[in-house]
Amino acid sequence: MLNEHPTCSSTGLSNFRCQLLLAAFYFCVVALWSIGIAFNGAPDESTHFFLLEYLKAFHTLPLASEPHEALLGPISGHTWQKGDFWYHGLPFPHIAGALITTYVGSWILPADMIYMAARSFNWILGCVFICALFRTSRSTGLPVLMSALIALVVALIPQVTFVFSYLNSDAYGLASIALLISTLVSFLNSPTRKRALYLGMALGLMFMAKLYFIPALVFAFTLLAANRAFKNTQLFKHAPTAIVVSLVVSLPMLLLVYTKYGEISGVSGQIDFVNMHKLNPAAGYGTCYLLCGDHFLNTETVFPWLNLTLKSYFSVTGWMNIFIPNSYYLASAFILISIALIALYQMKPIDRSERKLDIALQYGLPLVMIIALYPSITLMSLIASQNSLPQPQGRYLFVTIPFLGLLLSLTAKRFIQRSVR
Repeated sequence: MLNEHPTCSSTGLSNFRCQLLLAAFYFCVVALWSIGIAFNGAPDESTHFFLLEYLKAFHTLPLASEPHEALLGPISGHTWQKGDFWYHGLPFPHIAGALITTYVGSWILPADMIYMAARSFNWILGCVFICALFRTSRSTGLPVLMSALIALVVALIPQVTFVFSYLNSDAYGLASIALLISTLVSFLNSPTRKRALYLGMALGLMFMAKLYFIPALVFAFTLLAANRAFKNTQLFKHAPTAIVVSLVVSLPMLLLVYTKYGEISGVSGQIDFVNMHKLNPAAGYGTCYLLCGDHFLNTETVFPWLNLTLKSYFSVTGWMNIFIPNSYYLASAFILISIALIALYQMKPIDRSERKLDIALQYGLPLVMIIALYPSITLMSLIASQNSLPQPQGRYLFVTIPFLGLLLSLTAKRFIQRSVR
């Protein structure tokens, strides 16, 4: 991982100006996409809006047992009935952000459109996401235009753009992971106190993300430990700065949620959701995928599950039923597998002078961990579907999306180095 370059000499385009252009473009894309989505026309939007509407109406957190009576949302106009489900016990930074943009938007938008102001917080997160992807590429040593291209390729995956277009917690998770990767690569290049502070902020944001984004933290800590052990023994010199900042960022909300709900994982809410739907035959509760009788793998259930997971990872832009042509999914899967194979080939030493330890730390270890995310998370998601409700949703693989930018960046850098020698 090499030092970043502030300006592209061939175009005169600075990092800052390029990020402004990327952010403005992506903000417009997700905003236009959002306009075409009716309220709650995207997965679970109402479950996030309930907390937002309750905070807006009563200026306090609801009990886990809410709503106790019908609630007319002051933002969306949607009515929640007694006993309607919402995910409690989770940190809610995306809701806090949406509450702010809602107050700002109320000065501009008509009453029946204020829900768009709440969504606009995720539009802003989309800008953070694409800029973080760009900075990651620059930190690996790629030129400005190539870095911008990689950021656009990842950000314009249809399902990714869709996630940033409505109110949900996955957008917050994607933006946090992208920031973590960007600050991590920058810190490994030059472990200064300032960069440790930025890394600590990113870690703090990650501590407030959903459980299925935890693999990003495992990636970061593994890479830090490996570089400390085999490359730079002074890497943790500014670790106290990162630790203190991460706690300052995350601890207040984590303590608030724990005090109110007795947890910070949202597991109790997930259990409630399963109990509410498991008696519905359409929910598929009890579907077996692995170790079913005499069979290790039940192909009749596993293959459809994998097929839908793949589709919703790349593009299912609605309630798991708005698909695009199958050829797109096949092409996307082929491209993803090809990228992984090309990346693995690039682990081969460029010349005899290149140390194997450098290859392992700067390229091999990140690459192997990124590729390993796919089968490991897919298996965990499959087991979770068997033990609760079948949910073949690509969202559980979303943790891999920001890592695609790092994978493409590292591979492109290796390819460039190999081609000039």
